[in-house]
Amino acid sequence: MLRRIATHLLVAVLILSVCVLAAQAVGHRHDNPLDEQHCQVCHIGHAAIPQPAVQPATQTPVPVSRLASTEESSHDLKAVRTPSVPRAPPA
Repeated sequence: MLRRIATHLLVAVLILSVCVLAAQAVGHRHDNPLDEQHCQVCHIGHAAIPQPAVQPATQTPVPVSRLASTEESSHDLKAVRTPSVPRAPPA
């Protein structure tokens, strides 16, 4: 019986401490904006909550039919050259 009372008392103290900390965080303010830069409560309050990574969705392959070209390609290849402009000599 004594153990049950101690457990209930511990739970009540923990709930009360969480409520006090939450009330302090909500009612927290600074008169000087420079104090806000060094305040740990403000840093934690403005911290971004990490989000779970997005899982990529896999798609099923789609069958594709392709037609082979019946035209024969030309075997006459021509060289394609681009005119190269020489650099001017250094001044």
